[in-house]
Amino acid sequence: MSDQANPQAQQAAQQIQVPIDATEMENVYANYFRVTPTLDEVLLDLGMHAQLMGPTGPEPVHLSHRLIMNFVTAKKLAEVLRLVVSRHEQAFGVVEVDPNRRLRTNQQRPA
Repeated sequence: MSDQANPQAQQAAQQIQVPIDATEMENVYANYFRVTPTLDEVLLDLGMHAQLMGPTGPEPVHLSHRLIMNFVTAKKLAEVLRLVVSRHEQAFGVVEVDPNRRLRTNQQRPA
C-alpha cells in the first residue's frame, strides 16, 4: 500500500508546528556552568562568577538556575551550540577559551 492511499502515513510524514509561548520567559546571564550527569538526565547548573579576589580568597560562584534535561535533549543542545559557535567563529574569528591566550591576543591587537 502506498503512502498516497494511506492518509495516516501522510500525516505522520508531515512536520507539526508547535506554537511557542514566551510570555513568561525570564532572561538570565551566566558565565559559569557545572554539568552533572545522572543515569537518566543531565543537570546543568548556571551562575555568575565575578572572578574577584577578596581578603579571604576568591569570591564564590553564585548559582542561580538548574536546567534538567534528558540525554536526547542534551545531545541536541550540544549540536546546536557547536553549530552556533562555529558560525560565529567563521564570521568573527576563533573564540579563545583559555584566559591567558585571550589576554595575549587582546594585547597584540592594535588599538
